[in-house]
Order: sequence, then structure tokens, then C-alpha cells
Amino acid sequence: MPHLPLAVRPRPGGHLPPLARMRRYVTWSFVALALFTTLVLVVTLVAEGTSWWLVAASGAAGALVTAHSFFWERRPPVPLAVAGLVVSYLAWLAVPLGGHNALLLFPFGLTVGYLATTPPSASWRWVVAAVVAALVPVVVVEVDAAAPLVGLSTVVVIGLLSLYGICRLNRYGFDLYLEIDAARETQSELAVMRERYRFSVDLHDIQGQALHVGRLQLQLADKTLDRDPAAARRHLREAEQLIVQTIAETRRLAYGERTLTLAGELANSAELIRAAGIELEVTGVPPVGHPADDLFGHVVREATTNVLRHAQAERVSIVLGPESVEIVNDGAPEPLRGLSGLARLGERFAAVGGTVTTRLENGRFRVEARATATGAGGASRPTATRAGAAPAASTGASTGASTGASTAASTGTGPA
Repeated sequence: MPHLPLAVRPRPGGHLPPLARMRRYVTWSFVALALFTTLVLVVTLVAEGTSWWLVAASGAAGALVTAHSFFWERRPPVPLAVAGLVVSYLAWLAVPLGGHNALLLFPFGLTVGYLATTPPSASWRWVVAAVVAALVPVVVVEVDAAAPLVGLSTVVVIGLLSLYGICRLNRYGFDLYLEIDAARETQSELAVMRERYRFSVDLHDIQGQALHVGRLQLQLADKTLDRDPAAARRHLREAEQLIVQTIAETRRLAYGERTLTLAGELANSAELIRAAGIELEVTGVPPVGHPADDLFGHVVREATTNVLRHAQAERVSIVLGPESVEIVNDGAPEPLRGLSGLARLGERFAAVGGTVTTRLENGRFRVEARATATGAGGASRPTATRAGAAPAASTGASTGASTGASTAASTGTGPA
């Protein structure tokens, strides 16, 4: 028996993947069809008292068709295909020439159906050629008898087309399953890519902010080492503590234990901003139990990162509302440049019916995130807005970048 085309390994526990199971199902469906038709044909011929040579020829044709069934997905061996066509056609000739049962058409029809639907020889021309070949002896023998000619010709046409249709429908169903399987595989790959992207964004948020503030602390320690060793040691201890916290955050992120909240990010950002020598004012009460609490936390973290890396701010204010968070810094005198942090957050807010709006006015860069509790719960359609006071601000709205002539680290913003 030819080897079944199962090119995948069983899963743990002995279960085959869905595609392999589908392939095996189609294969054995064709085999069962060939065996069933052969059995019915042989039993019918024996019951009718047909000569042994015709019964043997029918059995041989059925065996060849059954063997051919294992190659429905790929090209069969040439000797098998040729032998199946010849033997089954010779068995069919006993019908118009000897007046035997028209079921002898089955082996020939199945062989043609397999050939006409199996690449690379798949073509409807095989069916046309088979119909013509099967009709020639009928027309020659029954040319003077209209009723038998019409009846047998109808049997030939309908029988061959039906058997071809069965093979073609099975092939079509399997091709559809291949498309579904490919789509499922693509969806799985996209899910992995989205998770990797989320992980890389979170890692960037943790490491980028911590490395920048750590560098700032080291620069401050270097500047104050000679004139104020105590302050220098304090900056070094703060840098060390930041590194310890970053290691812990990274470990929690790696093991999926990290949770981000607005309250936690507010406390962390306040510490970082004040450590950079920037005046901070926080007003309002943070929304408690809001469905978008983690998104608000991301906005605070991204805005803080932008202040520390791209602005020359002296003052930052954070205004908290029941359904909004607003961060304003006064260190963005230049047109906004395209960064992607707040743009990604804008997409995430839009997915829960919220908005992230940025605006640059008179050197003050404002980021406002807003999401209603019902919208964050899925009751609203996604929307997004952007605003800007300068032509470049539209880009800044989509990317959310507060900019300056140089970074706070390179200028050593704030007193020692």
C-alpha cells in the first residue's frame, strides 16, 4: 500500500494536527468510496451469474482504483494510472458489447475523476475525453436502436460527470480547508508578533526611562563630586536604587507578573521628575477603579519619558479628573517631531472609545488622555482626535512627542 501523505508528526498524546487529520479523512473517504463501489459491483455481477472472467476483471479494476485513491493529492505512478485506465475501460466495454450491468462504469469513472482532479494533470479535458471514449462503443453498437442508445448514453454522461463531481467537491473542500489552516497559522503568527511588540514596548518603557534617569543621576553626581560629596553620594545611591527597581520591573515583565496602574506610575513619575530638578505640581484625584486605569498609567509614563528625554522643562503639571489625565510641561519651544509612543497609546485609547490629544502652545506641550468608564467597557465606538497649534503639531498629535533643543540629560537640567 502506498505511503499516506501525512508529512507532519503526531502531537503529544498521539493526536495528529488538524490538517493531518483532514488529509487522512479525505484519503480514507476516497478509499472507502472505491472499496464500496467495487464490492457492490462484484456482488451484483456474481448475483447476476456473470462469467468469472468479467468478475475477475471488475475486481482487478476495483483494486487498481482503490490503490489510485491513495494518490488523490499528488500524481500517481504512471504504471498505476495507465493500468487503471486500461483495465477499467476494458471492463466498461462489456456493457455496450455484451449487455452487462452499467455499474461497470464505476471503476472507469473514478479513475478518470482522480486523474482530472489531481495536479499537475488536473483538467476538465480528461472528463471530455473519457465521455467520448465511453460513448464511442455505445454509438457503434446501438446506432440502430434509439431507445438503448439514448438510455445508455445518458447513463454514461451522468455517471461520469457525477463521479467527477464527487472527486472535484472533495478536492474543493480540502483546498478550502488548506486556506482556513493557512489563515489560522497566519493568525497565530500575528498573535505572537503582537505579543512580542507589546513586550518590546513595555521593555522600552522600563529600560529607556530608567537608563536615562540613571544617566542623569550619574551626571549630577559627577558635577557635585568636588564641591558636595554628600550630594554626589546621594545621587549615586538614587541611581543604584533605580537600577535595582529596574531589574525587578524587568523580571516581573519577563515572567508576566508586572501590572501597571495609574497610581503607581504617578508616584514613580513624581520621583523621577523631581529627581531631575523639575518642579512638579499634581492636582485632582486620580480615577479609582477606572477600566482604562492601566492606559492612563501608560500615558503618564510616556509623557514623563518625553519630558526627561526630549524637553527642557522647568515645570510640569499633572491634572487628574474622573475620566481624564492631563500632563503639561513648559520645555517644548520648537515644533514637534515625530515620535511614536503616544501614537501607539492613541490607538489603544481609540480601541476603548477614548482619545489622546496633544497640543503645543507658546512652548507648553500638553497631553490629555480621556476615556469614559462606559466607553472603556466597550459601549462606545473607537474614536481618536488630534490637535496642534503649529503645522508640525499634527505629527506630534499622532506621535505625542514633546521636544526641545537637547535632552535634559545632556544639559543637566535642575540643580544639584
